[in-house]
Amino acid sequence: MEETPPPPLGCNKPHLEKLTLGITRILESSPGVTEVTIIEKAPAERHMISSWEQKNDCMMPEDMKNFYLMTNGFHMTWSVKLDEHIIPLGNMAINSISKLTELNQSSVYSLPSAPTLADLEDDTYEARNLELAGVVA
Repeated sequence: MEETPPPPLGCNKPHLEKLTLGITRILESSPGVTEVTIIEKAPAERHMISSWEQKNDCMMPEDMKNFYLMTNGFHMTWSVKLDEHIIPLGNMAINSISKLTELNQSSVYSLPSAPTLADLEDDTYEARNLELAGVVA
């Protein structure tokens, strides 16, 4: 007797489809991909967000707050079937608020001439680099 596979995650919980930007649906419809699972956590409480913001002296963007008010992180895994063997392949996780760490930009991780976010807003950045490269006279 053949087992009936569980219904696709996207069909069970439409909010998971939004949270994962449709990745669950893509994975579930991909040949060979199997065992797509999501471990969803209970929503965070507002005081948890406020505590994190105070502790880190950093305001969370509204969309991030809204995400954590829906679920305090999640963990998704998937496998592939290869020659009758199930092989774990993918792992995607978003940490809970308690595990969030503020990242400070360090010169260790950036190139000396790498553009910054400020450069993206600077229209003259590209022209300056083209002049330096000798492309524009």
